[in-house]
Amino acid sequence: MSESHNNDSVLEVFTLGLKTWVAEIKWLGKSILTRFEISRLEKELEQEYGNLGRIAEAPRGRKAEKEMSLRQIDFLKEEIETLKDELIRDREERMSKLREQQS
Repeated sequence: MSESHNNDSVLEVFTLGLKTWVAEIKWLGKSILTRFEISRLEKELEQEYGNLGRIAEAPRGRKAEKEMSLRQIDFLKEEIETLKDELIRDREERMSKLREQQS
């Protein structure tokens, strides 16, 4: 009877470990993809600043392009911050769930 109970507890621990490992891999994958997207948006933001600089150097008459570039810059900044906040929030929620499961 004791051996049967011991086998069950080993199986439970193994199952818990496997579930934890899968959850970590999922979060790691999501984290990597989110960080990649943030990096891509930051590069696009740098390009947009370059475009704005070229527009500013040009002669007058490019006000519409300047406004569009400024809107794009604002959008990219907002999107980058949103992704960073989501990454932090996801991590905090995940850690909170893990703590609850351990209790």
